[in-house]
Amino acid sequence: MTKAKKVLLAEDTIDMQLMVKASIGDMCDLTCVTTLQDAQKELRQGAYSLLVLDVGMPDGNGFDFCRLLRSQEAFANLPIFFLTGANNVEEKVLGFGVGADDYVTKPLEPEEFRARVQRKLKSGQKAQMGFTESGFRVEFSTQKIFEIEKDGKDRLLSLTPLEFKLLSHFLQNEGKIFSRSDLLNLFWGGDVHVSRHTVDTHISSLRKKMGASGASLRSIFKKGYCLSLRHDRKKSQTYAVGTP
Repeated sequence: MTKAKKVLLAEDTIDMQLMVKASIGDMCDLTCVTTLQDAQKELRQGAYSLLVLDVGMPDGNGFDFCRLLRSQEAFANLPIFFLTGANNVEEKVLGFGVGADDYVTKPLEPEEFRARVQRKLKSGQKAQMGFTESGFRVEFSTQKIFEIEKDGKDRLLSLTPLEFKLLSHFLQNEGKIFSRSDLLNLFWGGDVHVSRHTVDTHISSLRKKMGASGASLRSIFKKGYCLSLRHDRKKSQTYAVGTP
């Protein structure tokens, strides 16, 4: 059986939560939160395929929250639907302008809403499945990363959810340098007060779990961290060819 896609609903009214559950609850793994702060925590902890976001939340504005997510690489491609009672053109233009994929107005039309969600989940299914890069296989649906051994077998890395996000990010951006501030903003969020040493601690743990490949996740003096698996392999092949 295919694992249900995870959908996060940020909506502070119980009546609307119940309507959304009745509309799409049987076709996805739906989680409901009532504040933007809780929405941010959920997004950091789990791999969601869609965020349904009310514009008027008790602790902030949905437009601002969407803009914040789009500024973070970890959520740059997360599908986002606005759910709001405002039905004027200016609000819709603003919603799409900050990065929304769709704009659903209240009162909710359950069948139309279900069709829109279903279409978005299907269109994003292939991209959400995962990828293979530099000897590693990443599965977004299960949040697992495997190292592909020389004998063709796959070794499962025992990663925490945050380590999974860090390694999949580095694999998708191999060769790029990310400062500690970059990584803090991407995976801890700008409103969370943690020290830069926290990044070093997680990188150190990740290196150990990567085994021999962990040496390729290196610290660049005064710049940050970079994963260079392909470069290291090319260099080792050059040395092997030139060795008598």
